[in-house]
Amino acid sequence: MSKARLAVVGFVAALGGGCTSQPIAPSVEDMQRVLDEAYASARPQYKQRAVQDESQVLCSKQAAGQQLNGAEVQKVIESARASIKYPASGKLMGDWRVGEKLALDGYGMRLLPGGRGDVAPNRPNGANCYACHQLNPNEVNAGNLGVSLTGFGVTRGNTPDVQKYVYEKVYNAWAFFPCSNMPRLGANGYLTPEQVAHVVAFVLDPESPVNKR
Repeated sequence: MSKARLAVVGFVAALGGGCTSQPIAPSVEDMQRVLDEAYASARPQYKQRAVQDESQVLCSKQAAGQQLNGAEVQKVIESARASIKYPASGKLMGDWRVGEKLALDGYGMRLLPGGRGDVAPNRPNGANCYACHQLNPNEVNAGNLGVSLTGFGVTRGNTPDVQKYVYEKVYNAWAFFPCSNMPRLGANGYLTPEQVAHVVAFVLDPESPVNKR
């Protein structure tokens, strides 16, 4: 378990008082302080990843049971839309075979030993789509936190409008569903625009196993 996670667990346990019937939930500010202390020696670019952006602050309010007002929801959507970048080629569908490998790959953001929060640079991140979605109907190792995407290209087609929708949804789902649990894969730099385009191809290409009848 990482130092940050141990620190958070210990902090929550301390606030809960061990045997109290109604443990006190730590505030966002308290949790931020714990993370800052856990990564005190990390490089600035990695410490910044533990700082919530404006949209995350708003979504944390919603997660704590506070209903966002219309203006706050719109702010999350506008920020998400502004974050979306497209491949230099302009093509929103790449190679479905590469997308298939990305969908199966859960590798990413592995920290190197030493306590500085340095990320292992030895290979690209994966998309890990199967953690939440069924895609290839023959792949049994799939999660069900998200909707099934099997046959998505068959039912929706792969017109430019559909490509754009799927690309933007993968890049930053909050542009459509503010504060959803789907990771903002492109917006946070986890996947490159080109990688996102490959995932789009895996979902939409008629030759992809996702769309084979």
